[in-house]
Amino acid sequence: MNNLTVDSIIDSLTTTSYQLNIWLGLLLWTTGNIGCIGNMLVYGSAKSRQQAYAIYLFASAIADFHYFNFVLLTRILQKGFAIILTNRYLIICKLRQFSTIWGNVVGFSLFSFATIDRLLSTQRSNTYRLWSNRVQLAYKIVVLIPLFWFLLIGHRLILYQIENGNCSPRSGFYSYYDNYFQVVFSSLFPAVSMSILAYLLIKNVRHVVRRRVVPSVTLPQRNMINQIDSRLTLMLISESCIAVITYVPYAVQLTYANVTQNLSKSPLRIAWENMFTELIHLFSYIFFATSFYVSLLSNDTFRQKLRESLHIFGFHCHYNNDPTRTFLRRWNIVK
Repeated sequence: MNNLTVDSIIDSLTTTSYQLNIWLGLLLWTTGNIGCIGNMLVYGSAKSRQQAYAIYLFASAIADFHYFNFVLLTRILQKGFAIILTNRYLIICKLRQFSTIWGNVVGFSLFSFATIDRLLSTQRSNTYRLWSNRVQLAYKIVVLIPLFWFLLIGHRLILYQIENGNCSPRSGFYSYYDNYFQVVFSSLFPAVSMSILAYLLIKNVRHVVRRRVVPSVTLPQRNMINQIDSRLTLMLISESCIAVITYVPYAVQLTYANVTQNLSKSPLRIAWENMFTELIHLFSYIFFATSFYVSLLSNDTFRQKLRESLHIFGFHCHYNNDPTRTFLRRWNIVK
């Protein structure tokens, strides 16, 4: 391969990286903001705030809104439109590097607590079920979670700096610590924990269905499953699976980048890696952008609440025709 061909490929890959951040980034930013606003309207209503899971999901929507409008937006401006921000302004450098992990883990943690709340509600033991839907506890947790992660990640506000035109951690031991800290807490931890939660939730739902659903003409199976908030449970299962799918490539990429950072690489290899890195990092935002749309497709109660909030929706989908429920039924997750 001659130098002219290599240079042409490198230029094409670099252009592709910019285009991905512009078009895919703007698509995720737009759909993500619409989803966050929709979730805040539904879960922020007075009726919804009587449920612990809704409190968690409302707080998660606020965290995601910040994540889209600061972390993702600055990525689009800098890596899509070449508007230098983090490498020029120290305050933006520190805040963005902090928010990159903080916004990620806060939104994820709040969503996880909503999943745990539903998991507890499907437990056979009454002792465990009593721990579900604790509204006052939920209000305390949505305050403690951002504070906990602030204390754990706040070092980025102090130890990040602009050096040689790049926003980066201070060299030495801290640089290695920060790199692997990000790998563990913003990629591996979410992927592993959501895999476990999704498995346990699916397992519990199947057990509850087997315990509660008995042949009856006067008491349809639909009413039985409604007793365990099955629509919400299906939404959380679907979103948990999306979390695993989007976080695993992100974890692999961060691990690969840390392992190979000191290797000698050709310009062509660097260009390929940069293009795939941009794609995978943008792909990781899908989890935060999809919860609203998954709820809209899988939960007619959610659509009803949204219609009540906006007074403009005029459609109704029957639960038996629910596409997410149909998919899960085929895989024998629910009856």
